[in-house]
Amino acid sequence: MKVTATELANDSKAVLDKVIKRGQKAEVQRHGKTVAEIQPAVGATREEIVDLLNSIKFSKEESAELKKAMNKASDVFGYAGRA
Repeated sequence: MKVTATELANDSKAVLDKVIKRGQKAEVQRHGKTVAEIQPAVGATREEIVDLLNSIKFSKEESAELKKAMNKASDVFGYAGRA
């Protein structure tokens, strides 16, 4: 979706609603040229992941396997909550 800077200024709520609810990317144009893009956020926050994992009742074996996998991921990608 393309919107002018003026349209964004006048109706930012409607533009953001389309980005959030429809997953559309908004190209903001000024004088016919794209100057910015607004797109849905990707991924999850640490808190969202922790809440999700805490809601799952893992067995001791599953917990150990998850911890092992996170430690391996930490070796590759950097700190991943290693304890």
